Amino acid sequence: MESEKGKKTQLFVGFRKTNGQIGYLSESLSIPEFFELVQPSHNSERVLVDFAPVIETLHSLHNKAGDEAVITKYKAMYRYWHDSISYSKLDIRKPKCESLCETANDLLGILEDRINSHSLAYEHRRTGSSSKNLQTILTLEKEVNIAIDTLLCFIHSKASLEISSFKKDWVLGDYCNRLLKVLEGLLIQVLQYDTWNERFELESDSLLFHLAMTDGSVIDSYSQLLPNFDRNKDLRLDLLHRGQHNDTRDRNDNYIELVARYRVPDRNELQMARALRDLYYKVRSVNSLINTLKNEDVEWESSEHSIEELKKLISHTPPTVNGQ
Repeated sequence: MESEKGKKTQLFVGFRKTNGQIGYLSESLSIPEFFELVQPSHNSERVLVDFAPVIETLHSLHNKAGDEAVITKYKAMYRYWHDSISYSKLDIRKPKCESLCETANDLLGILEDRINSHSLAYEHRRTGSSSKNLQTILTLEKEVNIAIDTLLCFIHSKASLEISSFKKDWVLGDYCNRLLKVLEGLLIQVLQYDTWNERFELESDSLLFHLAMTDGSVIDSYSQLLPNFDRNKDLRLDLLHRGQHNDTRDRNDNYIELVARYRVPDRNELQMARALRDLYYKVRSVNSLINTLKNEDVEWESSEHSIEELKKLISHTPPTVNGQ
């Protein structure tokens, strides 16, 4: 589709990658990060591309599993959103968008209460059941995904109607920040990220040591989400330094034998850690989009060409990044 000045918009050129950026790893979904939906146009203006295809794709993944009452409300909210975007006349769209925002806000409140309850239900691995904890996190995962989809519907509705309204918005950003706080707290518990005087406790049985020794490439994807983590630290070397040193002799040579010891987590712990990590990145990505709309001058871009470009980026591909 031609722009007003007769030039084609060319968006997403830098994001034609073989794997997704926001961590929909378990769903093998490749889409740009949400904040990357804000792109420079041909005349260097910043535009938010109509991301309805993203919402539609996520809804197809999340509308079947979960609590029946929540799914029913989620489907109703989605239908309301889908109907609202079918109108082009502002005087018809405006009341529908306003009602959609009210419906989405109500659903977000319900989801926040449920997510907080799931967070409180998680028990320390020494006192709780690993399988029960996993079910708690998997239930929480479904409802955080629905919360993300609902936030996107809310953002889309506001942006398509009056994108400048984000300049004064604080509701959506605060919601994301509260959700991130819950996810960070759970991730710290699952990783057993014990600290002393705001420093990581090397004598702990943290899952991080297992990750460092078995697949060090994923450590950074976890550590950058943790408060007060020294990212220059090599946990493998720490394990060797704190390990047992034994003098040995082989023929005529003397040796020092190093014995490193770390706890091996069960599969449930690893699955919970991956789920919480990926959820954190998704919510953070939504939050970054909201902050971009709040702090930068952005225009709404709904040309057919840009929407088609976005559709081409959305695909199901085997995860190859941060797959641990």
